[in-house]
Amino acid sequence: MQTSYCKKQPCKTCPYRTDVKLAHWSIEEYKDLLANERSQLGTVYGCHKKDGKTCTGWLMNQDKNNFPSIMLRISLSKNNVTREFLDSLNCHVPMYETVKEMAEANYPDSNW
Repeated sequence: MQTSYCKKQPCKTCPYRTDVKLAHWSIEEYKDLLANERSQLGTVYGCHKKDGKTCTGWLMNQDKNNFPSIMLRISLSKNNVTREFLDSLNCHVPMYETVKEMAEANYPDSNW
């Protein structure tokens, strides 16, 4: 499936936003995010809406962390995503600083 880079803001239920209802997404989603965060190759995360678009919250987090996902870097290059587009991404509410912080906020009793 082709990944689309066109959304400029995270969805209202994006797990990267701190104002989203806690534990809205399954614990497995957070385990997957953490596993891929630790992987040298990484991945490209689609929006939870399964609409073919990249998760903007995740993309903003990857950008903030200098693109640790190699798969994302390849996808950005393949799709000609510009620095101008990345600089246009924004979120009007606070976002979690790290995937681990997000996972711990949603499932504080888990061993992350």
